Amino acid sequence: MEDTTRKLLVKRIIAILLFLTLFIGAFSSALYFYQNDRTQRSANQSFGEDKEPNRMEIAVTLLGVDPIKGELNLRFAPSPKGTYAKDERLTKDLKLFTGIESGKSEVTLEKNRIPDAVTGAISLVNGRVSDYPFDTHSTDFYLFFSNPKDEKEDIPIEVNFYGAISGYNIDADLIPKNEFESTDSYIGLRVNVSRSVITKSFSIFLMIAMWLIGLIVFTMTVVVVWQPRPIEFGMFTLIAGMLFALPAVRNLQPSVPPLGGLSDFLSFFWAESLVAISLPILFFTWLTRYKKPS
Repeated sequence: MEDTTRKLLVKRIIAILLFLTLFIGAFSSALYFYQNDRTQRSANQSFGEDKEPNRMEIAVTLLGVDPIKGELNLRFAPSPKGTYAKDERLTKDLKLFTGIESGKSEVTLEKNRIPDAVTGAISLVNGRVSDYPFDTHSTDFYLFFSNPKDEKEDIPIEVNFYGAISGYNIDADLIPKNEFESTDSYIGLRVNVSRSVITKSFSIFLMIAMWLIGLIVFTMTVVVVWQPRPIEFGMFTLIAGMLFALPAVRNLQPSVPPLGGLSDFLSFFWAESLVAISLPILFFTWLTRYKKPS
């Protein structure tokens, strides 16, 4: 008796230790997964001539991404260095060209003043939001300064790009030389935007969940039709509830576009159809299976 109790205790301890080991491993993997995803969705890069002491620096910060509208919201913060600066103020009048569309693409920076930051939006040129969650987008923009009193003056420029938006992977790089020749005074950047690994994983998880809901409801209906099982009123409320719950599950996907995207054709439309078909089938079965009491 004591040996049996002791063996049972040992088995329970082993089971608890195994569970704790699996839990710690899964928890550590989740933290590593998050850390890796956070690194991917951040962009902190520098372009241009950083060794030139007399230059204009410009910090480009990504404020937001809206693939549905097809826009990137950016802030451009210029700062003079070397002979262009005196107490952080400009020593000459300059013009900044950003290429933004919802604002001034050409901004005048006045002499003896600290340059003001410029905020605006740039359109995402490539990519289809309907490919969610596997959609990728990109856009190009060009930055340079000019001296309105001396158009021939080359003004060295250094660009520091900062991009970190939750739910997206952000990457920026110089436009290839075969498309555009970047120089110290004229820089073209290409920003690439895609969904983060966490966003894709969660969206796929919900797509699988919708498929399971649809298949479970449809299978339950088929079994009731083929087998003489009693039809309970709770089945109707369950199916009707799932019919209206699936759109809410579909909208749980982060930053999901309007109806008609790739994820809808992969799961939502199928699951909703299975549930919608199950309700009239169950009702018809209930209606025709009626037997008069003896």
